[in-house]
Formats: sequence, C-alpha cells, structure tokens
Amino acid sequence: MGAVRIIPTLAPLALVAALTAACGGGSSSGGSTDDSTIHGASSGFEVRPVFARYAPGVPFGPEVPQALVQVMQNQACPMTAQIIDGYLMECDAGKTVYALQNPIVSGSVESATAMQIGHKNIWYVEVGLDSSTASKLAAEVPSMTGEQLAFTYGGTVLTSIAIDSSFHPTHFAITGDYDQSSATKLASQLK
Repeated sequence: MGAVRIIPTLAPLALVAALTAACGGGSSSGGSTDDSTIHGASSGFEVRPVFARYAPGVPFGPEVPQALVQVMQNQACPMTAQIIDGYLMECDAGKTVYALQNPIVSGSVESATAMQIGHKNIWYVEVGLDSSTASKLAAEVPSMTGEQLAFTYGGTVLTSIAIDSSFHPTHFAITGDYDQSSATKLASQLK
C-alpha cells in the first residue's frame, strides 16, 4: 500500500487559495495565473508547485484530504495528465503520482545532454533552460524556499526538487532509472 505526502509548506497556501476561491476573490496560488481555475498540462516545459504526491512507502501527513488520497491511490502510471479534484495529476517515470498546482513558469529548454555517472551504466540528463525561462524562474523562487517544484514536459513529471539556497534556475539534472539509450532519447525529446 502506498502513501501520499503533502508538501507541508504548501498546506497554508492551499488553504488560502481555497478560502479565496470560496469568497470569490478569483486569485490563485499558482503564480502565473489570474484565476483559481487549474490549467491542464501543456505540450511544452513547465514548472509547477507540488501540492501532494503518491508513491508506495512514502509517508503522508494528516493535512492531505482523504478524498485526494483515495483519488491519487487509484491512478495508474503511466497516465495521461488530467485535472482531478482541482489539481493536475501527472506521473513521473518512477510511477509517482503528483497533484500539481498551476505553473509558475512555462518556457523552453535550451539544451539537454545525456551524461554518464562514473564508469557505470547509470545515466542522467543535464538540462539547461533558455535565458527568458531561467529569468522567470529566478524571479519566482526566492520566496519558495522549502517548497517542492515539479519540472514537467508534455504532461509528465521529469523531476521534482525542494527549493533551497543552492538552487540555480538555469540548469538542473533529471535522474532516474536511465541507461544510455533512455537518457539520450529523453534529451532529444526535450530539445
């Protein structure tokens, strides 16, 4: 049996967004939108705040509404990204289900290169964002320390990170269960 984990620092934001929407304020905690409507996945690159995620063996807190826990447990990865219960549900390659908020940044990948770790058959993809996308992301993240962001492409979560002071918005690594062939394929899809 798996578990859903809510990102603790996002719980207050979710509560404020829900209260604002209920009061007719029309604002969103998603950063780049001007309404409370969740936006579906695009065919390009996006950075979205993570509200919760479901993966076998990952503990979750009491802040996750039980209805959302049940919805996430019933998703089968891989899946087509879809809006469920006010969140965009997407999977990553490791079959983790993410409940995502509206994107804070949408943009372009400037470079993507398959890289080998040491002399083993372990690979990752090094990704560089174009300057405009990196600038937008750099403007958004200073107030997001401790929050988790998902980097998505074409309706799939590529990777997720917790923002800390060492985060650099111009480049990041996508790690996972990649060999040379799968890392090279992902790199070419991102370019």
